[in-house]
Amino acid sequence: MDTPTCNAGEEMIEMENTEFEDEDFGEAEDQEETIEPFDPKKVDVSISTPNLGTLIARLKHDEIDLMPDFQRSGDLWSKQLQSRLIESILIRLPIPAFYFDALLDDKWQVVDGLQRLSAINNFVIQKTLHLTKLEFLTDYDGCTYDELPRALQRRIEEFQTSVYLIKPGTPLLMKYSLFNRINTGGLKLNPQEIRHAMSQSVNSGAASKFLRDVVCSDEFKCVVVNKNYRMAHEELALRHFSFVIFGTESYKSSLPKFLNLGMIELGNAERRYLLRLKNKFLASLKAANDIFGKDSFKKSLAMPDHKKVVNKPLFESVSVSLSLINEQERSELVNRKEEVIKAFTVLLNDNEFDMSISKSTANTDNVQTRFNMINDTVKNLLTGC
Repeated sequence: MDTPTCNAGEEMIEMENTEFEDEDFGEAEDQEETIEPFDPKKVDVSISTPNLGTLIARLKHDEIDLMPDFQRSGDLWSKQLQSRLIESILIRLPIPAFYFDALLDDKWQVVDGLQRLSAINNFVIQKTLHLTKLEFLTDYDGCTYDELPRALQRRIEEFQTSVYLIKPGTPLLMKYSLFNRINTGGLKLNPQEIRHAMSQSVNSGAASKFLRDVVCSDEFKCVVVNKNYRMAHEELALRHFSFVIFGTESYKSSLPKFLNLGMIELGNAERRYLLRLKNKFLASLKAANDIFGKDSFKKSLAMPDHKKVVNKPLFESVSVSLSLINEQERSELVNRKEEVIKAFTVLLNDNEFDMSISKSTANTDNVQTRFNMINDTVKNLLTGC
């Protein structure tokens, strides 16, 4: 497959294109947790009260996954917040419990407590945190862990914690639900970050690695040029693959649960199948870029004054449609790009279609509407109707 090139002068489309179009999922998404109740007998969670030194030892030996993908996010705890946590430990104030997925005993997955563990890791192990703006122990402002008196170092190691372990045998979909309920920290993980976390125990995180590889491709970067904030790009790609894997006709809101199933499917898929999915996806993005250029997956195709930001429902429906036709058909559309642009401009000005990509976009009827209308448009173009 040829490597795509962005149109001349459009390598990095205007700086204002730094976000996705706001999406209205609709009220159906509020009901996600009650659609399909789980059997509580299948939940296997144990509690223990180890010293913090036990968790520190696991951190030292890389037996807790701190998920480095999250650590690159721009909204981590500040140095002051990290320092206040350490100060709380030093003066023996209680801190919230830690939750882990213990499917793999050699590598616990953090469910709740990521930022607290990161702060402890930065201070005790990495030695990169200097205590700052302490409220009570002001004499130790500016100190690293090694500069603390041994008595205070020991106080950290002996600090008692509460640890909840989600044990093997708890169904993966149930873990997603538990993760959402437990994820209550100051910096809550979003749904795709939760999927990333849960996927690490399935084939060594194969699903997350696959999505990361896809969104780092030149084809993807040509049509989605904004910063990948908190795995937004991975979720966008997952939307495409979930609809390809399960078929649009199988979709029943809610979208988050549908994407959870897609993530699980990707994690269990054979490598050859993943390669086929990837190649068709990238071919669809290249075709979209060749036809629509800077207006790929954007309402600005029909409304030049509209902010040039990717519309996620438009992205998923168009990319899926273009991936399901063959290479010859994609080439035909590229060769007839002016006709294709005209047809899609008409479609974007259709009130019914606009509603399906703008309001209650996760609603089952709206999902079916936009996919059907896109597929009909592509089919009509290819058959000359």
